Order: sequence, then structure tokens, then C-alpha cells
Amino acid sequence: MRIDLFVNFHDLIADIQITLIRVLLWSFVSWVGGISVGLFLKRFNTAYKIALYPVNFVKQISPFAWMPLAIIICGLGESSIAFVLIISMLLPSILMTVDLLKSLSKEVIEEAKLAGAHGWDLIWHIELPLAATALINQYRFLWSIGWNTVIAAEMLGVSKGLGFRLLDYRYLLAYKEMLVYIFVIGFIGIISDAMFRKIASIFEG
Repeated sequence: MRIDLFVNFHDLIADIQITLIRVLLWSFVSWVGGISVGLFLKRFNTAYKIALYPVNFVKQISPFAWMPLAIIICGLGESSIAFVLIISMLLPSILMTVDLLKSLSKEVIEEAKLAGAHGWDLIWHIELPLAATALINQYRFLWSIGWNTVIAAEMLGVSKGLGFRLLDYRYLLAYKEMLVYIFVIGFIGIISDAMFRKIASIFEG
């Protein structure tokens, strides 16, 4: 049975594309931002102690709880989606990066320092390669958060996306169309998770 019997195929493809772009963009920003801030906090213990509790406090709050505040601050549209996605992914990324860096082999790090590796050289040539597999898995985790969050976030006043279309079909009581979109969301989630696992295994092997 063709998808067109339930939903408009072109709308479905457009919704998939825009949702993927939103998650890809803001998960990457959160990943890179989290790694950068995590590297800073790892090197400045006082800053880490100051930031730990506020960051952890905000991280404990459900991303969906930020949606009303996102509307107040950013209004409806892309800015609200970005706000919710970043706040749901950036803070976990920061804490995961610090924990990851603290778990790296101290012997290898000390040997690298004795060999003259310091500052950016230590980060780029020693720490990041050692953490490569874990960082890919960290991105996989962030993508999962983003993929789950974006569906609700796309109900904040945009006109395209899987979440927007689900809400639209809900108002229209179009349950068959809703089921198609729910299946697509789950299927893409499984495929993307398997892809990131494969990438991580390449770095590991």
C-alpha cells in the first residue's frame, strides 16, 4: 500500500528533511559547544565547581518544561525550537565531556606532558583521539535527545516538520496519517542510532 493513500508523500519528505536539518544543526552546535566548555571546565577546577551545580540543576528539568519560557523569550517559530533543543542537549554535553576527560588514562596524559605536549597540542593530539569513540557515542546520545525533543518543539508555531504535521493531523482527527508519521519517526530514530553505532565502531576498531 502506498504512503500516498494516507499522507501526501511530498509533504512527508519535506517534513523529514526540515526535522533532520533542525536536529542535525542544533545537536552539532550542542556537541561542539559542550566539548569546548567541558575542556575549559576540566582545566579550571574552580570554574568547574562553580558551574557544576547550576548546570546540573538545569539539566534535570525536562526539555518540555522550557517550551512556555521559549515562547515568552523567543516567540513562536525557529528561535523557540533552537532554544528548546540547545537547552536540552548542551548541558548534558558539557557534563558528559568533563566526565569523559576525567576518565582518560592519566598515565598516557602524563607521558604526553613529559614529552612536551601542552595546551592545544595536548588536546588535539592526545585527549581528543583518546576520547574519539566516546565522543561519537556522546553525539549519538545527544542526537537521541534532540530527535525526541524536536517533535514537541516543532509544535511551537512552525509550518513544517514531523512534529508540526502530527499536531496538524491531531486537530484534523486524521489518525491514520498520525500513525504513518509516528512510524516514520521511530524508523528514522532506529536507523540514525545504528548509523552512529557503526561510526563509533570504526573509530574504536
